[in-house]
Amino acid sequence: MEVTFKTQKLRRCYENMGEASQRWGGPVARKYINRVDNLHAASNFQMLYQIRALRLHPLKGSKKGDFSINLTNRWRMIIRKGISEEHIIIVEVSNHYGD
Repeated sequence: MEVTFKTQKLRRCYENMGEASQRWGGPVARKYINRVDNLHAASNFQMLYQIRALRLHPLKGSKKGDFSINLTNRWRMIIRKGISEEHIIIVEVSNHYGD
């Protein structure tokens, strides 16, 4: 699948483990890179639902239209469908509970 990044910071964090670790800490950085690799390996969006570890689910409210992928217990990656079923946009990485 084609994966694009909403910001250059997200792209750099995928390409550089050191930058990702500095931004989010080692465990979240490793999981982020792994999850982006999972997205690349999938053939289409529907295939992501079959990867149970992702815990992919649609978001509600102001984030309606976006989807969440689990990184660690409290951290998630927000993605959005791109122009086709074979395109994903990584929107953000956030601490779900804000602490």
